[in-house]
Amino acid sequence: MTRNKSWSASLEDSVFALGAAARECQRAYQAAVLAKGHVDLDRVRLLDGNVALRAPGYIAEHEPHLAALSRIGDVQVKTQFRLKELYEESARAYAHGANWAVRQVQDGQQPARVEVKVDADGRYLIDEWMPALVLDRYAEAAAVESARKAYEWCLTAGATAEVISQQGYIADHEAGQMHQALDIAAGLPDAAYAYGVLAEGALRFAITQSPRG
Repeated sequence: MTRNKSWSASLEDSVFALGAAARECQRAYQAAVLAKGHVDLDRVRLLDGNVALRAPGYIAEHEPHLAALSRIGDVQVKTQFRLKELYEESARAYAHGANWAVRQVQDGQQPARVEVKVDADGRYLIDEWMPALVLDRYAEAAAVESARKAYEWCLTAGATAEVISQQGYIADHEAGQMHQALDIAAGLPDAAYAYGVLAEGALRFAITQSPRG
């Protein structure tokens, strides 16, 4: 914390930094999705040329254009998956961090920065659920709570899909429920980020209402 910076300004910077991290991961994930589309085998016109691959004991025909696109696609799928994980982790840290900051201020505390638990590898350890914020007289209170419920809806859907997937036998109607739940759960990073934005605004309100702000 800068020596002359107030605790409230430092706390706001801390939450903003979590949001900035989430935005960077969001943009990287979106770029990976677009990049993957450029080598979609259903869209790219494949060339017919072959080459002969010679190795000890055999010679085989090889389609270099198809092989290259397939290998690029494999790398991009893995990258896209990993970047989505990073986006989800950072967006959830933003959401929970902003929520924590608001509650701390409302409890009369003066934290200079958000506290987030991490594991031995530095990955965020994030609780599954967030407490609802009590935001009397705050104009965006209903929007904040609606965003929290949307976030929890995604979490619940993810848990439902996981339970069904672990069953020894999955009936047709259960498979439909699982895919529907997975579609909802896929929105978790965006829902977490949306909540973080609204909770960050609520933090500013909480600080102005604090006698120590």
